[in-house]
Amino acid sequence: MNRRSPGRSEKPRPSGPRAQPLRPTAETPDIQSFREFKLEPDILATIEGMGITKPTPIQALAIGPALEGKDLIAKAETGTGKTLAFGAPMMSRVDASRSSVLGLVLCPTRELAQQVAGVLEKLGASRKIKVALLVGGEPIHPQIDALKKGAQVVVGTPGRVIDLYGQRFLSFPWTEFVVLDEADQMLEIGFIDDVRKILSYTPEERQTMLFSATFPDAVLQLARESTRNPSEIATAQGVATVKSIEQGFIRVSRDEQTMALIRLIEQSGPDDIFLVFCDKRTYVDALMRRLERLPFSVKALHGGYDQAARFRVMSAFRTGEVKALVATDVASRGLDVLHVTHVINFGVPQDISDYTHRIGRTGRAGRTGVAITLVTPEAEIRWRSIERAAPWKIAEIEAPGRYRSRPRPGERPPGDERPTRDEARADGSAADARPRRDDRPRAEDTRRSREAPRSGDASRSGDSARGARTRTDDRPPRDDRPQRDARPTRAAA
Repeated sequence: MNRRSPGRSEKPRPSGPRAQPLRPTAETPDIQSFREFKLEPDILATIEGMGITKPTPIQALAIGPALEGKDLIAKAETGTGKTLAFGAPMMSRVDASRSSVLGLVLCPTRELAQQVAGVLEKLGASRKIKVALLVGGEPIHPQIDALKKGAQVVVGTPGRVIDLYGQRFLSFPWTEFVVLDEADQMLEIGFIDDVRKILSYTPEERQTMLFSATFPDAVLQLARESTRNPSEIATAQGVATVKSIEQGFIRVSRDEQTMALIRLIEQSGPDDIFLVFCDKRTYVDALMRRLERLPFSVKALHGGYDQAARFRVMSAFRTGEVKALVATDVASRGLDVLHVTHVINFGVPQDISDYTHRIGRTGRAGRTGVAITLVTPEAEIRWRSIERAAPWKIAEIEAPGRYRSRPRPGERPPGDERPTRDEARADGSAADARPRRDDRPRAEDTRRSREAPRSGDASRSGDSARGARTRTDDRPPRDDRPQRDARPTRAAA
């Protein structure tokens, strides 16, 4: 078995023969409690303390073989509880008395690595197992200090792991467990060859567990060459949590889109947490300018934020301090927050794959969730393609409050009882069918108002202003006035 890396490349290296497809060899066992596994008592107590009672399908399939030391190739979709599937057996088997790196978990993004490290720290706290987080974009010296203190488990991104290995702060002579989480994302980002390089640093006798939502040829080839006699397991096709998610869409105009979102948040319960997806970071910023003036807490997350800001936002969101998080797809990679109750697609996803990954952020670990998509006229065609591709029904729902759904083409707006043009023609003249306004002023009324004399108050005010001058209306008729010619001339006088 060749575990050596051929060198880094931006594109996946071409494979020779086509990799054999994944062959799941086990059905999901009927396991109702984690106590049916041979986990350490401290690990069991921690899991129960997290409020998790029944294993998810991927946990039921993976924990048993992992405890037996078998290699795993697992197809696990978004929201299936992968971290606990490999974390619980690994943390049960790690020897806390040793001060070398025994477990290594590789993740494609900083956010996912932070999430995984947080779960593993909780699992290992009672057994005093130290976990080191090694990711780029963070100061390197605290990470070096964590390694010097004898961390038994390392969670990191490939780039920072290779960097610290090259500086000789990190080595793997005694490593027993290697986990590759979201391997398909590492392929997409271009980390596959870096992963191969890191695997070449570790012992041949290690236990390897690879988890991926999809298995393109490059990921299958990596899985085959990095494992020995693996157990191949898979959950049901599609997003595993889709049955626990109530899905719907609302037709809105572009002007109503933001107000519909605001009404959804305002009418939610006090414990509801929203994750709002936008297509671009400029859309995130524009939406934040509208939402940040509202009485509930809202944060934003996209690739333009530096690592310190991203960490503050994620920490606030995980602790429940934020009512709504507005984010892009890329920024939300690795986001695993169990208490997200609502996913709102402020922009229609590009395809069914993006749609399922978005809605999979709610309804996790046996919980229920709500996913709502706001469909504008500009995105109608793309939304219809998603509806056709989805193997489940997505219901149309009314917008909350007075922001009602826009009508379908050819439909009359709700509450409009006026006759249409065709109905008016059928009844007679279109002009006769129109409702007549009785309060509209008529022409003769307008003339009377112009000819009406001024009020007495206005006359008195005019007299006061002109002093003793005679009003024009009090003058005698022109015919009764003396003619100019009849007046005596100055000479005659």
